[in-house]
Amino acid sequence: MTSINTIVTGGAGFIGSHLVDLLLGKGYRVTVIDNFSTGRSKNLDHHSNNQQLSVLNADIADYAAIEDAFQGVDWVFHLAGLADIVASIERPLDYHHSNVEGTASLMEAARRGGVKRVIYAASSSCYGLAEVVPTPETASIKPAYPYAHSKWVGEQHVFHWGQVYDIPCVSLRLFN
Repeated sequence: MTSINTIVTGGAGFIGSHLVDLLLGKGYRVTVIDNFSTGRSKNLDHHSNNQQLSVLNADIADYAAIEDAFQGVDWVFHLAGLADIVASIERPLDYHHSNVEGTASLMEAARRGGVKRVIYAASSSCYGLAEVVPTPETASIKPAYPYAHSKWVGEQHVFHWGQVYDIPCVSLRLFN
């Protein structure tokens, strides 16, 4: 049986590292791409001897640094990005770089690498302040902060590349 090759961007973060645990537990090969700006290497330490795991310390917006990792990959779980409303107001260009440019870079690497599916961790913040709880997917998009806007634009990049280049894509608008 051939193992499934996966990439988890942001795989050293809280959610990403738990996804890495799950994928490795199923016997998948996992490449974590993380620049460790918010993720922690200690979240992956318990897999240090697992030959199915490789870690690439890189910024996803640096296409040249990440492109080779996407060759022969089946699934990409794109969890990398900056999150925090207040910090995004203070540093909007950092959020654009990570969440928009990084996602475009990732999608181009996925296209050129022949990736079979991309799963994107979007954000419920694209809806703005909830008018209806629970918020349905049909709610109006009203990103109120740079973080929310950058995650929504990233989501649009994912769907655009998916449509134009025939890459199956799924977007999960996570709530906290």
